[in-house]
Order: sequence, then C-alpha cells, then structure tokens
Amino acid sequence: MTDKINRIFELREWELTDAASLAENALHTDVDRITAEMGYFIGEKYWNRGIMTEAIKQMVIYAFTHFPHLRKIYATPYDFNTASHRVLQKAGFEREAILKQAAIKNGEIIDLHYYSLLKSQWLNRGVVHRFFKPDDFPLLEDLLYESIFLPEGIEPLPRDIIKKPEINNYIKDFGEKKADFCIFAEFNGKTVGGAWIRILDGEIKGYGNIDSETPELAIAVFKKYRNLGIGTGLMLQLIEMIANKTYKQLSLSVQKENYAVKMYQKLGFEIVSENEYDYIMVLKLVQN
Repeated sequence: MTDKINRIFELREWELTDAASLAENALHTDVDRITAEMGYFIGEKYWNRGIMTEAIKQMVIYAFTHFPHLRKIYATPYDFNTASHRVLQKAGFEREAILKQAAIKNGEIIDLHYYSLLKSQWLNRGVVHRFFKPDDFPLLEDLLYESIFLPEGIEPLPRDIIKKPEINNYIKDFGEKKADFCIFAEFNGKTVGGAWIRILDGEIKGYGNIDSETPELAIAVFKKYRNLGIGTGLMLQLIEMIANKTYKQLSLSVQKENYAVKMYQKLGFEIVSENEYDYIMVLKLVQN
C-alpha cells in the first residue's frame, strides 16, 4: 500500500471478487485536494450479494479516517448502470448532478451521474449522543484539555495545565453540583466530543460567569473531528435538553480569535461583555 490510498478489499471467504479504490491520481494535490474520486468493480458471478456496498462503506471509513483533509468522496457511474447507482445510494452517497455527454462507451456518447458523500454527512449519520456517567471523568479531563483554544502556530500546552484551579474548576467533582449536566458525541463507538454546563459562582469563578443562576457552557471536539458539524450538534442537543429546566440563559467565555465565535452566534449567543482577549456570550433560553 502506498502512502496515498489504493486499497482492495477481499470480503468473507470468497476469492478476490471485488475492488473499491481511490487511485493515487484521484487523490488531488491542487485546489481540489479536499476531494477524491472513487472507482469500483465486481465480477458478475458475485453481483447482488451486497459485497460492493460493503466494500464502498469500508473504503469510505478508511479514506475519511486516514486522510483528515478529505471533505468529499465522489463517483461518476454511467447513466445506464442503474445497479451502480443503487450501490452508491445504499452506501450513503447522494446524486448531485448529471454530467451531460461526459463520456464515451463502446462508441456511444453517454451521461455520467455525479454521486458524492461529504465527510460531515457521513459523520453526522453515525453520531449518537449519550449522557455523562461517573466513570467518564477521565474522558472529561481529555475534553477539558481539548477545549483550551490555541491560535495557529502556538505550541501545545502541557497536559497538567488542566490541574490549575481556575481550569480544573470546570470539571472538579463533576456531577455533584446541582446544575452539572454533560452529553457526549460518539461515532462508531468512539467518543469524539462533549459539551457540559455547571454554575461556577464560588470563590473561583468561571471565565464566563454571569451570576449564581446561569450555567456556564464548555464544549470540546477532538481535533480530528472538528469543522464537521459535531460541535453544533452537541450544542443543539444540550440546549434542547436543558430548555425544560428552570434556567433562563446560558453563558460562555470564548477567545476572540476562536473560530467558534461564529458558531455560537449562529446558535443565538450574543456578546454581553469583553476584555482584551475574550468575549462573554449569553444565550436566552426559550422554555418548552
């Protein structure tokens, strides 16, 4: 296997029957390098067994997990090859367009159908949310560390920074305070992010503390899974879940350089105060 991607799947106990590959020259290196073209083939005697659908699904998993820069995988089956269309549809691909008179096959000019799967679509179809459990505390520590924003080019901070009282305050003895509430996002059985709230109005106040009645929000998505809508999904789920509680608003603190500012604003958070580096933002909750 090359350092790019060219993978053949041998499924079950059969002899080599099918292939699904992203050829080396299909992994683009220029302005379209965030996309890759998929090709596939299966011997006729093995048609209609679900083999190719499974091969494509496995190829998608491999490509999106091993090449983080990829945002889209696409395929262009012939117009007449309806079986190929169905295989892509079963694997989660959607038809974006029909490319008129785009190819020639056996001397006949034919249309190509452009099917694609976005990484964000693939992830979100498989993402499930679950509640915090007492044995999740090490995971909450990992997410607390991930939640610390670092501008581009800044060296990672030491792990033990989360032991600082003003930072550890966000997770210390989590679950023991009345307002403590946390949900995780999981994909393929692996936790990829989390969002939690607690009221931090004690001696050590939270960076986004407003008052003793307003929970403060913290959120983190592991780097590999960022910019794919997972954080937004976590926020929406958490907001919906706590809307039935007695809280009137949520607060948070975010560095001005953090791209998440735009996400918070899209969700309805408004800037209520700021200092040289940070915004404090508040979301008014609508009771269900």
